[in-house]
Amino acid sequence: MPPHPHGGPVPPSVPSALLDDLGWPDAVVRLAHTGPGAAAASLSALPLCDRPGALLRGSCDIDTRPVLCAALGVVTRIPGRVVHLDLAAVPFLDTAAVAALVQATATLTGQGRRLLLHHPPYSLRKVVEMFPDECAALEVAA
Repeated sequence: MPPHPHGGPVPPSVPSALLDDLGWPDAVVRLAHTGPGAAAASLSALPLCDRPGALLRGSCDIDTRPVLCAALGVVTRIPGRVVHLDLAAVPFLDTAAVAALVQATATLTGQGRRLLLHHPPYSLRKVVEMFPDECAALEVAA
């Protein structure tokens, strides 16, 4: 497996089939799913160039859950006191995706670090409204 640009090997939780052929410098993880009668679903996570973190691109739902979990597994291993997750290119997160973000936040908090979310989509804000106690740990950049 290709090395992680921030040091160390790719975590074993990332299935090799989900890694982009271009390698870590160009894409962390990518999944494209098409099936008979199903709409195409894709999600990719790309490393940020200007700070430790990743940019998610695509919808986060049941069809892309494996790649979201893999990407968040990688994100939680990026070194730095603050790890950034840019959601500007994510039009939708379902409740399970928000729960995965809460879990990633808890993982980093347990390490004395922070996960800072940028540009949350409307769906994330609505889930936080519906479940304020469960989502209290999520931190959104101003």
